[in-house]
Amino acid sequence: MEPETWNLEPDEDLWAGRAFEPHRLFERAAPLEIEIGSGKAGFLVAAARANPAHDFLGLERALSYYRICRERVARSGLANVRVLRADGRLFLESLPAGLVRAFHVYFPDPWPKKKQTKRRLLDAVALEAISARLEREGTLRIATDHPSYGRSIQLSLGSVESLERLDWEALPPPPPTNYELKYAAQGRPIWRFLLRRR
Repeated sequence: MEPETWNLEPDEDLWAGRAFEPHRLFERAAPLEIEIGSGKAGFLVAAARANPAHDFLGLERALSYYRICRERVARSGLANVRVLRADGRLFLESLPAGLVRAFHVYFPDPWPKKKQTKRRLLDAVALEAISARLEREGTLRIATDHPSYGRSIQLSLGSVESLERLDWEALPPPPPTNYELKYAAQGRPIWRFLLRRR
């Protein structure tokens, strides 16, 4: 057992096998946006503050980052943002079809070594699962600085007929993540995808 998993708080267990009911978590019915891999919650808190009529849920698997997210969400004092410790791919299975207004996946772990690529979140299967959970005309935004991952995502999207590719600027841009600010300052090219459910 890893030292960081000792003495877990009740909310720090990985989400597993439970149906997700947003109205219970947020205590209201509102359009739901989900960020898979919230890191340090920069996007999550900024987006929730800018869109009080929407509910925002962050998913973070890594315990250390989950704790940072939880603290920053609590400090924000916003009623429309929550964070869960969850594996994004497994959490998708707990969501009913057509539930989510928007998904956000920014700078997911690229697993750059050839033998690791099977661990990447965004393949054709995951993209189909995300699409199925979107409302009609719901959106998916993806950003990565990793060229190999960007090309892989582009290729996978070609087989997901339910998602229509739009120009990134077709909708108001999302608040930047910590990684986006860092990589932009370094001058790294960023692959961006905006998809809409047909």
